[in-house]
Amino acid sequence: MALSQKSPWQGMLDLALVEGSICCEKDHLALLSIRQRSHKIMAIGSCAVWGGIPAMAETLSLVSRKEKVYGNKEVFPEQISAQPLSSVVAVEYAIPGCPIEIKELLEAIAAILAGGEPRRIDYTVCAECRMAEFNCLVCGHDKVCCGPVTVGGCHARCIGYGQVCDGCRGPVDDPQWQEGGESSFIEQGLKKGDVLQALKRFSAPAWENHHLLPGFSSDPQRQGLRRVFDKERGP
Repeated sequence: MALSQKSPWQGMLDLALVEGSICCEKDHLALLSIRQRSHKIMAIGSCAVWGGIPAMAETLSLVSRKEKVYGNKEVFPEQISAQPLSSVVAVEYAIPGCPIEIKELLEAIAAILAGGEPRRIDYTVCAECRMAEFNCLVCGHDKVCCGPVTVGGCHARCIGYGQVCDGCRGPVDDPQWQEGGESSFIEQGLKKGDVLQALKRFSAPAWENHHLLPGFSSDPQRQGLRRVFDKERGP
């Protein structure tokens, strides 16, 4: 988790911008402190919002992963399994992406300063790809692309550079693709299991098999305000 340099100012914050996942006990305690002195928190980036790449290997225990990399050496004793901010505290706003879109962040802050709420994006990267008239990397290329199920806002930037969508912004607010069978994916030249497995690279803590956990499925736009973990753990 990222923190600015220490400041003598210890009063209340109108809005705290926090990036990075919770990877150690120090992060956990720091976030609890930030929550206590902040009216609102905004999670910045996919690590803060979804857990991100640090959380992608949760199929293996933390001990097993350390042994594979470092052997029997004692390293990072305070490390814990990576989690998004909302697994510890309530989060009012979220800007996903790896990296984030600067314009989206500025528009969100401007909306909050004006007394409103950030714009909620309800369309997919695939829709943005079509609007930009990019060549589809699935049709005729046999590639796995997360664009059809990933929330837009990035202007299909990766596809524009010839790379498939990795799903870094998380799943779109559309329960149809979750509840639907394989056919809706086959129509687009994809396999549902392959797409969802790829999508988990940035949002592993949100999933159980091929289904979003209740706390995430009730808040797929990652606002965090209504998200519930273990009966609202933490303050």
